[in-house]
Amino acid sequence: MKFNFSPKTKPLGHQLEAINFLKGKKNLALFDEQGLGKSKIVIDALCNDLENKLIDSVLIVCKKTLVKMWMKEILKHSYLRANIVVGTKNQRGRSLMHFAHFHIINYELIVQEIEKIMTFMSLYKFAMVLDESQKIKNPASRVTKAVLSIRQFTSKKIIITGTPIANRPEDLWSQFYFLDNGASLGDDFNKFKKEFGIKLKNEKSLKKYEENLKSLRDNLGKVSLRRTKDVLELPEKIYINSYVYLIGEQKRIYDRLKKELYLEIKETEGEVISKEIDNYLEKLLRLTQVASNPALVNDNYTETAKKIERLDSLVEKIVKDKEKVIIWTSFRKNIRGLKRRYDKYGALMLFGEIPIEERNEVVEKFMTNEEAKVLVANPSAAKEGLTLTSANNAIYLDRTFKMDDYIQSQDRIHRIGQDKKCNIIKIIAKDTIDEYTDEIIEKKYAISQFVLGDVSKIIDHKNYLTKEDLLKILG
Repeated sequence: MKFNFSPKTKPLGHQLEAINFLKGKKNLALFDEQGLGKSKIVIDALCNDLENKLIDSVLIVCKKTLVKMWMKEILKHSYLRANIVVGTKNQRGRSLMHFAHFHIINYELIVQEIEKIMTFMSLYKFAMVLDESQKIKNPASRVTKAVLSIRQFTSKKIIITGTPIANRPEDLWSQFYFLDNGASLGDDFNKFKKEFGIKLKNEKSLKKYEENLKSLRDNLGKVSLRRTKDVLELPEKIYINSYVYLIGEQKRIYDRLKKELYLEIKETEGEVISKEIDNYLEKLLRLTQVASNPALVNDNYTETAKKIERLDSLVEKIVKDKEKVIIWTSFRKNIRGLKRRYDKYGALMLFGEIPIEERNEVVEKFMTNEEAKVLVANPSAAKEGLTLTSANNAIYLDRTFKMDDYIQSQDRIHRIGQDKKCNIIKIIAKDTIDEYTDEIIEKKYAISQFVLGDVSKIIDHKNYLTKEDLLKILG
């Protein structure tokens, strides 16, 4: 049977550069910012490799919510066959044996079907693509171990993500170990973490750390391609901080919880704080909930939270201006409550418990229905793979310490297809954990940009991760 390997759609200039970078070569990373069309780039490059018989087939591994997106992208940009590995265990086994140029599977199924996948891939020359490859950032996770065990059966490997550093530089190690078995970043994760983990306290340590990160950046540059949205003529992205002050019962609840955490941390050894900082950041998340909406932690709270008061005025103005808005919050109770609150604006909601088919319907309605002015969403569930350019406003009611949640979610509106200036609005409660969260995210982002080559210098050297710093944050 004769197949048409030519692209169905014409690549943009920056996409053509990346296609040439990927095609015909082995083991590469594409780290373009969100919204530059990485799926189109990968599909075109692999179609070229298929035509030249460098590979026989492709296994695309992605998050469950992105499986159908990949199918749509393959059908949109190529004339070749695609197959989704889905269904019961028997159905998945038969599905793997179907002839297709592209097989699409989610990360969790890799764990369940690892033996069948190994057998299948050993029969042909396979390229393996990891979409949102930061998914395997934890070397100890079951998913990472499964993915790493399969890599030996591949003829070509590609990792793609706009945020390879989800939170800290050590997130890179597993991704590159998958690519080249340690050739770029070494074969010892603990050694890598010791050298590149964030540990800044003064100008001297900053200078030394920058030197380490420069060597890391140079190693990445040999096997990766990174472009920012500067290659596109996108509308301006404007960042706005909208400040509020907690008052009344909300402030009393916040202050009481803050005092409890202060006493807990004060009685903890400093070394324990350093080793278990992520656990303490999770505890600080309760402060984030109270600053956002005390009803999240106190069923007896009946006042309107100050942030929601401010949100009301922002949403009203946006709708009055005949624009759409995405409200980002990390808490499901907020999502459901705000959906009801803004029903008069045709509000929709997206979060992890909503079935994938229903999510697709929500996205389609938000993109096409003029009456649907508001989408309330959780960034951990809707930050990737979605185009939501019918809105040009994104409001963050609250944020966790996860940098990639913030960076990727805002780019749902700022990407190819957007023709209006985009407003990224953070509602921040003054004198609360919100200000600390903002600092942590900006710091992580600065280090990430430096490693990826987006900026030439890390400006801020403050760390705020010691026991003393946490006590200061808690007053």
